[in-house]
Amino acid sequence: CAMLNDLDVASNHVTELEKVLTQSIEQGFPASSEAEQLKMCVKSLTPIMESFSLASDSTIESLVGTMKPRVRSLVADAVGSESSASTSFMSSSVGVGKDRTAARMNYNLNEAAYKLLQLSEGYISRLCASLDELMRPLKLNLAPRLADALVLGVLGTAAKRLEGSLRRCQFTALGALSLDADMRELLSYAKECVDSPELNSNMAIYRACTPVARLMQIARLLNVDDLEDVVDLISSSKRKGNWDLKLEDAKAFLSLRVEFEGRKVNELLNIEEE
Repeated sequence: CAMLNDLDVASNHVTELEKVLTQSIEQGFPASSEAEQLKMCVKSLTPIMESFSLASDSTIESLVGTMKPRVRSLVADAVGSESSASTSFMSSSVGVGKDRTAARMNYNLNEAAYKLLQLSEGYISRLCASLDELMRPLKLNLAPRLADALVLGVLGTAAKRLEGSLRRCQFTALGALSLDADMRELLSYAKECVDSPELNSNMAIYRACTPVARLMQIARLLNVDDLEDVVDLISSSKRKGNWDLKLEDAKAFLSLRVEFEGRKVNELLNIEEE
């Protein structure tokens, strides 16, 4: 961690040095070919800065890569067995913890099951706590920019795994509502974990971590009241630059809503991908 932090600090210092020298040339020298040559010499510092940043970023990527098996295991533990993801209503969806009921991933909920779920510790809460325990020692010893890169990498891995689990679920309208609450909790956790002010908005997290953005889009998609609203949702989201799901993804997830017929879903989304 110390070496990574040194690289990050060195990169920042080189950037600041380039700015200071450029300003000094502009303020202290008249416009001339010699002044332009000096500026070109200063700009030669840019590749040095980029090499420092690239080295630290590559190391963080490698670190995230080594953590992926553990992250996937944490997601699997929080979600529960594959069978619980597709069972009907509350069957196999809750277990008993030390202090309170612990819910597993299950969105095939009737009204009674939905109410019971509100009294349970959600699987997203447990997952976030586990991820926090995994990342905290590293975050404490990394520079803020590198810590944010680590967080986004780990959350991206977890989000991809969660999406895979969601594809094995069935969703009622209440289940879709529960999914939306769960994904908002994950998004809130992501914003709490990062240090950069530039990442403290929903859109910033979406741009920085596409897998998390996809989960939010899946939740919005599954919460439409009527299939006729789907095309408008996708079109408006694309215009805002906030849609990463392909049509095949949309079809697959909409077909998981028990109220929607697969045939109607296919007919509705039988349009060309942009």
